[in-house]
Amino acid sequence: MNIKFVKNTPKIWLNKFPWKKQKDHKYSRGKLVVLGSQKHMTGATILSAESALRVGTGSVKILSSKQTLPIYSIKFPSALKEEINDLKSLSKFINKEKSSTYLIGPGAGSNNLTKKKTRLILKKIKNVVVDADALTCFKKKPKELYRLLDKNKVITPHSKEFHSIFPSIKKNLSREEKITKAIQLTKTNIVLKGSVTLIGSFEGNIIYNKHTSSELAVIGSGDVLSGLIASLIGKNKLNPFLAACAGVWIHGDLAKQFGPGLIAEDIIQAIPHTLKKLKKWKIYSKRNR
Repeated sequence: MNIKFVKNTPKIWLNKFPWKKQKDHKYSRGKLVVLGSQKHMTGATILSAESALRVGTGSVKILSSKQTLPIYSIKFPSALKEEINDLKSLSKFINKEKSSTYLIGPGAGSNNLTKKKTRLILKKIKNVVVDADALTCFKKKPKELYRLLDKNKVITPHSKEFHSIFPSIKKNLSREEKITKAIQLTKTNIVLKGSVTLIGSFEGNIIYNKHTSSELAVIGSGDVLSGLIASLIGKNKLNPFLAACAGVWIHGDLAKQFGPGLIAEDIIQAIPHTLKKLKKWKIYSKRNR
């Protein structure tokens, strides 16, 4: 594997960034389906869904249960909801919504039901971002997860989650060695979160991201990131690897501009400012070619 290590900057992905166009409508902007969380973790779903909408996805649909549907309806009225209470209804829904990008994991619960839902989605859907509990529910049978992943998927583990799904990779290796070995096992795109986040492509290239802030070490931050990445994947958008690079850089920029005292909700509120900055850079770079 011929590996390249490159610093993450907007130059890598900005020219392909999916800006809203005058002729766009909500469905041409792409549809995102977010697998809803457990009742006591609905905030994770809302953070992911709202960050996705603010970055530019035209439609977000939250898959809710009978217990969580009223919560999402009150807390996040602009998102669509679908009540899904069992695997059979999930399968029917997936068959109708195959062209959407899916996000699974935030607040889902690391249990057998989440594993079954994740397995079903990964088998039937092309573009999927897999985060948090949707990863760790495979810790007893990680090779089952590897077989479900491919070049169109993105997984977003932090260090502890990484080692739970890659138990064969030694902890004393460098992070670069770890992500390289993980890519060889999965042939997928990996975001290894940390103070320096590494983004690995299914082909083996690795981008390192230092454009970040220690303020991101706060609950809910990862949920926002998964929503950012998922919002940028799809037809007429970025490929999964570039979406991961863009999402990680934007996530870091949002935290840097806010400064001390950051909570996850603040990251989302700062999105318009960073998008305006990126648009100015795009215009400037075009003028100076």
